[in-house]
Amino acid sequence: MFTNNKLAKSVRLALAFGVAATALPASQAFAADEEVEEVERIEVTGSRIKRTDLESASPIEVISIGEFEDQGRISVADALRNVTSNSFGSFIPSSGSSAQSQSTVSLLGAGSDRTLVLLDGKRLAGSPSLGGSSANLSSIPMAAVERIEILKTGASAVYGSDAIAGVINIILKKDYEGATFAINYSEPELDGSNTKTASLVLGMSSDKGNITFVYDHQENGIMFDGDRPYTAASMEDKNGDGLISIYDETVGISYYGATIRNPTTGAFEASPDCDRLANEVPGFVGVLDVGSALDAVGAGTVCGFAYANVSANTASTERDSIMTSASYNVTDDLEFFVRAMFSRTDSLGRYAPPAAGWSNIPVGNVNNPYDETVNGYFRWYQIGNRDGIVTDYQQDYMVGFKGLNSFGDVDVDWEFSYHKAVLDYRQVGRSYLSISGLIANLYLDEPLGSDDGIAAMKATTYQEDVNEFDHYFAGAGFELGELPGGMISHYVGYEFFEQAYNSQYDAQSEGGWIGGSAGNSAAGQRDTKAFFYEIALPVTDELLVSGAFRWDDYSDFGSQTTPSFKLEYRPMDDLLIRASYSEGFRAPSLSELLGATAFSATSATDYEKCRQDGIAIPECPTRQFDNLRLSNPNLGPEESTYINAGVVYSGVENLTVKVDYFSLEVENVISSISVQDLLNADYAGQVQNLLDAYPNLRFVRDSDGRIDGDIITEPANGAFMSRKGFDIELGYKFEFSDMELDLKSVTTYLTDSEADVYFGGPTQNFIGFAGQPDFRNQFIATLDWEALTVSWTTDYIHSTYMNSDLEVGDGTFNYVGLGEIDSFVTHNVNVAYDLESYGKVNVGVRNLTETEPFFDDNDNWISDTLYHSAHIGREMYVGYTISF
Repeated sequence: MFTNNKLAKSVRLALAFGVAATALPASQAFAADEEVEEVERIEVTGSRIKRTDLESASPIEVISIGEFEDQGRISVADALRNVTSNSFGSFIPSSGSSAQSQSTVSLLGAGSDRTLVLLDGKRLAGSPSLGGSSANLSSIPMAAVERIEILKTGASAVYGSDAIAGVINIILKKDYEGATFAINYSEPELDGSNTKTASLVLGMSSDKGNITFVYDHQENGIMFDGDRPYTAASMEDKNGDGLISIYDETVGISYYGATIRNPTTGAFEASPDCDRLANEVPGFVGVLDVGSALDAVGAGTVCGFAYANVSANTASTERDSIMTSASYNVTDDLEFFVRAMFSRTDSLGRYAPPAAGWSNIPVGNVNNPYDETVNGYFRWYQIGNRDGIVTDYQQDYMVGFKGLNSFGDVDVDWEFSYHKAVLDYRQVGRSYLSISGLIANLYLDEPLGSDDGIAAMKATTYQEDVNEFDHYFAGAGFELGELPGGMISHYVGYEFFEQAYNSQYDAQSEGGWIGGSAGNSAAGQRDTKAFFYEIALPVTDELLVSGAFRWDDYSDFGSQTTPSFKLEYRPMDDLLIRASYSEGFRAPSLSELLGATAFSATSATDYEKCRQDGIAIPECPTRQFDNLRLSNPNLGPEESTYINAGVVYSGVENLTVKVDYFSLEVENVISSISVQDLLNADYAGQVQNLLDAYPNLRFVRDSDGRIDGDIITEPANGAFMSRKGFDIELGYKFEFSDMELDLKSVTTYLTDSEADVYFGGPTQNFIGFAGQPDFRNQFIATLDWEALTVSWTTDYIHSTYMNSDLEVGDGTFNYVGLGEIDSFVTHNVNVAYDLESYGKVNVGVRNLTETEPFFDDNDNWISDTLYHSAHIGREMYVGYTISF
């Protein structure tokens, strides 16, 4: 019963026969193989009751590691980024924060914290750099992965919090025998972002047990803004008025150069020292016009600094991972298992010299032409460029027992396990501004550019984010009772979680004494206990009805109950009709509950000020506002319902058709009442209602209609979200005498992406708006011809609006889409040749046709992660694998 080789063989055979076979009962699907006398039941994502069918009431997309390799994917994050159900909203490594080494997945675009990620069926601990609520896919070694199962429905009744939009279950290699060594190198035709990987897999197996060892190394090169013409610093007088306006007519240039504020009018003014700086100091570009983006705070001029001449766009990363797993059959009915995984990722991001405000510039200073102190925005070039060095340490352990015991006529299949994860992510920031050092220099009359002056001003920042996770699991499955369709299956279990989260900043950053950086420490912990029960009722040979119920109790906000109900009907062997209803929830993260107040310079559009100033809405500019972000200890859980209904048909030989309709609705969404929410509510005349309902908020205008002081925001329950649409999967296999051609098409079509126009305000369907495409398709053609395998993958993303504006009228308050971004199509080709005992070599091209980036009406690059492959450009790669 517990010989893992038999279980692994069952899974491999099921995947080898393809999705077409899995629509049938496994006993029929495997009947063609005379060597297989009995197929063991296996656990499929979405249920803890073991079964013989991979196709169930819940749609599951199963992708083997071989398929990802055929597509030229080099990491788990890269593979999942291109899955069609990962509609939008993913996060990729980007230079600029402690999360620059992170990657996430967002099923249906509902958010990474609403997509549960499992590792071998157990919850993966959340990244502390992401508040402990989202899993970091970059930490998982690709060489250790056997397959990935994507559950496209809610599953909180089985797994608890976060499984609102679906579940990603990453299944690791087990029962491996032999040794495999692989290397891969890829390089874009354009500069930056080259990749190197190397891996080693070792395994031994016997009748008593097995052990598997994996080492995985990956390097991703840095890409600078200057490596691409559209992100490099540039400026142009586009309207021909003889002036260049900051932001309106520049790229990669900031007014944080040497800019002051008029002490009487508050208008921007370039420092008297600007011309000298432009002539003598690299990066300074001279006097620029304020332009429409800053008119709201007074017309004038600024002294620009081209930060994109030195800044990195994507960070470099270097990761080393080790995974080892083992199992031992203590007796025929008792198995001991253990797994350990270690990962270290080092990442480097580079930024221009620190940009920071300078308050009370003294009279007589070269930057102050007035007889009183002034304030300004400066680039502290004397200190040099900033480096962000991030190191992520991750430890993950699992140990447990599985057993089979008989109690009378009832066989109980049980498991007990303990899972511990420690995620320790650290960031060091070099060459930031010490404000106390600046004050000391001014007090001592020390020249800011002298060696002593630079030493006093140069600061190193430190941030350490730790998430410690302990998980105890106990569960038992058994058959008790009988219906016309067979025995009734049950599963009952208990889980206990402990989570401790700590985000610690250095004292100078916490105290606000660092220019060009900000942050506050936060810490908290919670315990969670859960009881769950599942039942599968074979009403007839054709009809299976199942249900699940789970009760979770959190130490910090209370309890939550979640049920689910599913139906599978097989009127004939090659047709499955399925439906499911599930309720779900997301617990507020510890950072949302307990995080310390943090400062942010937040970009938003002030429509009300534009209306007051007579600026038309389409011309209303986006600018930055000073924003203090609070946490909220009174948050409760989000609550969701997910309905799925579909069919699976395989009545034509070699053809598979899957069509599923889904409807996800989330209420009491935990959402930040953002700066833009408050500005929109103000434009609608409703901002006071928000301020009355949430007293911690702050939103004040002065007598001229400008925002006065900081805008204070906080998260709260109360927003709404929905996703509705269709998942369609088609597969066909052509078989010839000496070759085989597999065709597979997967489509996610979203008809609804509803959300609030502002927090608590009217809702609208945002599907088709910028960054929210309604249609994604992936088409894969794989030709196997003796030792040669050729795979062609086409990724298609439907067109969207380019941008949007608010429309206000009688009873209307909604966004209207403007312009159009063309459909996005990329082609990837992989060619592999099996040299038998000499290994396998593969070569390929990503973005074969060199699909180019998109630009808006102002020729600004559209940087959405949906189109990231265009930013990389055409990319060639070569790999070699040998097994012993």
